[in-house]
Amino acid sequence: MSWLLAAVLAAQVDAGVVEVVGTYPGDERMWSALVAKGEHFEIGGPVTAAVAPHHLIDGFELAGFWQALATQRPSTVVLVAPDHYVKGVGVTGARAVRWQTVFGALDADAALAEQLALATNDLAFQGEHSVHVHAPFIRKQLPAARFVPVLLQWETPRDRLEALAQRLHETLPPDALVVASVDFSHYQPEPWASFHDEASLATVTAFDLEGLFAREVDSPESLFVALRFAQLRGASQATRVLHTNSQRRRESLMLDSTSHQYFVLTKGAPRPVPALTVAVTGDAPSTLGVVGPWRWSMTGDAGMPSNPLLSRLRGKEDRFFMGADTTVFSLAPGTQQTFDVRGQSMSVIGVDLSKPLPAKLDGDCVVVLAHRAGVDERAALERARRLFPLGADAVIGRDFGALRPIEWLDGGVFAPALGATFSKDGRGRILGVTCAQGQTRARSVPIIVKDGIPRLDATVLEAERGLAPE
Repeated sequence: MSWLLAAVLAAQVDAGVVEVVGTYPGDERMWSALVAKGEHFEIGGPVTAAVAPHHLIDGFELAGFWQALATQRPSTVVLVAPDHYVKGVGVTGARAVRWQTVFGALDADAALAEQLALATNDLAFQGEHSVHVHAPFIRKQLPAARFVPVLLQWETPRDRLEALAQRLHETLPPDALVVASVDFSHYQPEPWASFHDEASLATVTAFDLEGLFAREVDSPESLFVALRFAQLRGASQATRVLHTNSQRRRESLMLDSTSHQYFVLTKGAPRPVPALTVAVTGDAPSTLGVVGPWRWSMTGDAGMPSNPLLSRLRGKEDRFFMGADTTVFSLAPGTQQTFDVRGQSMSVIGVDLSKPLPAKLDGDCVVVLAHRAGVDERAALERARRLFPLGADAVIGRDFGALRPIEWLDGGVFAPALGATFSKDGRGRILGVTCAQGQTRARSVPIIVKDGIPRLDATVLEAERGLAPE
């Protein structure tokens, strides 16, 4: 395998040019097959900007997407992509860089990078797959287009991203195409990745630029620049043309799947796909409470709960809870928290089932924690179900004991008991609720609690593979 690693990461400096060799170099048969049999896309147009992944497991989809984009005949392609290995200078352009592909060499346009006033560090492009995965498709489909890749580091200040989008708008010709190279949910089993993707879809289609930074994506910075550039050019209609996940390509269970969403940005006002998402655990300590959008930070917890009970759930890069609009661990009966999310109202309400029920529950998405409070179980369940005609979209029982099946009532989701979560060892579930245009959807992932610490339950996940989500 040493030759493959060397091929993927190798770059050599020859006469001042950094030559980058990408994935599967020299495998002309493979790359030609991808191009010849690429997925077919209906993308409309004209397309001002687009979003595509950099995961070659989607090789046929990527080939077809670039083929469709090429029908627009852009004179210039700017690829904004994450600086995975933090080798750049925050916002990094390429000057003397050449990507060697089986279809010929793809050169960065140094003059255009200079015109865009991009700081450069050509060596940062060595082994950077967010660029080199796309290089063969660009070279094959758009051989005459000027090409400028730009690497963006995580947590690049917003003003620098805005300045880049403005420069692109002011400098690039009318037929230019800006593409964000972005993978979406990372390191999660497929049901939870799809839950994350619902919030991402709602955020992108609403052109909620600030909300991008609370979504579960590997480069909100790249998304921001592409969407802001499109917005400046009057292209604020974002259409998702494909949604995939690496789990669907694998026979064995992946606890760390990656999801991919393909978007085109075209002329017109936003046409949002409204959705509000809430992640809910079972019984949890009151100190954890209700948390708004989770934002992982390279410099620390950024105010997120650091309780050791979460240590095994937060997972690699702390991405398990990141992505939902709200995460609910606990809420005392008789209390309520309300959030404005993309112009919609989300309410989380604690209800004591031993007391009179509220007359009405208001909000575009209403999630109720129904506390049994010592009431007879049968009576408590009946009272909890009566919350749906009052306006609840989801009701999650508290203090009802062992895990129970999820029920669907009046178009809403009723989870009488999510089982062992933080209280004692055993099995349980964490629920992802999506409120979307009067409909409620739910996905859940199984957990197992050992020594008081919850973690994903791989055994149950494996048994549930292939089943439709709840």
